[in-house]
Amino acid sequence: MKNMTSNLNITDFIKRLKENTKSGNPKIKGTPFAIFTIFGKTRMKFYGEYTDSDFRLTKNAILFQIPYIFEGRIKYKDKTSTELSLIIKPIWFGYLWIRILPVLALFLFNLLLITKGKNIESEIYVIANAFFVFMFTPIFLTIRQKNKLLKDFKEIFEISDS
Repeated sequence: MKNMTSNLNITDFIKRLKENTKSGNPKIKGTPFAIFTIFGKTRMKFYGEYTDSDFRLTKNAILFQIPYIFEGRIKYKDKTSTELSLIIKPIWFGYLWIRILPVLALFLFNLLLITKGKNIESEIYVIANAFFVFMFTPIFLTIRQKNKLLKDFKEIFEISDS
């Protein structure tokens, strides 16, 4: 859990939450049901739920979603700043889909080649497995997108680590 301080007072912080968040359950963004969220306010940076004391946000995207939820608590600090604690949690369906699908596909494809491909040259194995390496790139892309979303979150809410 990260403790941070926003240079916005609590009223302005909540106002920016409202201005930058499309309302809805953020867990849906990590599932195939995210397609149902394409209508409405797509220009907003975040998708999620918030109250005066806490929030649960993820990236508001249709195609390149990230399987993480930024969950936090908002606390009054003083007239010019707000204290918040933030934890980044995975959305399990999306998180596992990105990590397990490539491994499963690689395993099943190689099993198929070994059991059914008696006369296949070894070069075919190498070429086919090289293709499956590209299936692992979403893991690195989601890490990059998560860090970018955290950076954007800090910029929008004027946050400094404490």
